[in-house]
Amino acid sequence: MGEPKEKVPEWVTCQHSLAQLQEYLDGTLAPEEKAKLDRHFRACPPCIDFVKKYKATPSVCQKALVQDVPKDMSDRLAAFLHDKCRGGG
Repeated sequence: MGEPKEKVPEWVTCQHSLAQLQEYLDGTLAPEEKAKLDRHFRACPPCIDFVKKYKATPSVCQKALVQDVPKDMSDRLAAFLHDKCRGGG
């Protein structure tokens, strides 16, 4: 049997909010826990900014992957990584 989940405090901290972020975004939190995180996010500009950036990350990564890396840069990177894997400088 798993360990019981820690009860969400009445006013959650940034650390607690971000620790619960994936469940929050997945919609798997209990309604009471979600309400507490909603309250925290509404009152905490740094967390609001973080959540917006966190949500945007997959889209930014997809856009970055659309562009091809120039061949000379790709070759230099491959040589560098190959050298590092062999234990070089």
